[in-house]
Amino acid sequence: MLRRVAIIATGTIGGVVAVVAYHPPQLTPVSTLGVVAPAPMASSTKSTQTQSSTSGVITGDTAQTQWGPVQVQITVSGGQITAAKALQFPNGDRRSQSISQQAVPYLIQQTLTTKSANVVGVSGASYTSDGWRRSLASARSKAGI
Repeated sequence: MLRRVAIIATGTIGGVVAVVAYHPPQLTPVSTLGVVAPAPMASSTKSTQTQSSTSGVITGDTAQTQWGPVQVQITVSGGQITAAKALQFPNGDRRSQSISQQAVPYLIQQTLTTKSANVVGVSGASYTSDGWRRSLASARSKAGI
C-alpha cells in the first residue's frame, strides 16, 4: 500500500513540474512585406499576348472568410505581377496566426509564378487560400491582367 502511494505521489509531482516548466512557442509576426519576382529575361521573340498598360501597386478587394479578412496587394509592371504582399490575413487567435504565418509566404510565391488568380493554395489553410484567390482575382481585374 505504501509503495503505491509513493509511486502515485512521485508521478503527480513529476506531472506538475512538467506542466509548470512548459513554455509554448512564441509566434513571430507574419511577414507582409511580400516577395519580389525576379526580372523577366529579355527575349528575341515578340509576345503574341497583349500587355496591360496598367502598372503600379494595385490593392485587391477584401475577402471575408470564416476566420477573418484576407486582402492582397500586387505590384504590376509590363502586365506582369512583380511583387505581392498580404495587407490583411486571419490573425485573431493563435491558431489563425500560426496558419497565416505558414500559408502567406507560399501564397505570395504562387501568386508570382502563376498566370492567373487560380493559385493552388496551401493545405490546412483552405479559408485563407480561398480568400487570397478572391482578393487576387479582384486585384488582377483592376490591373487588367
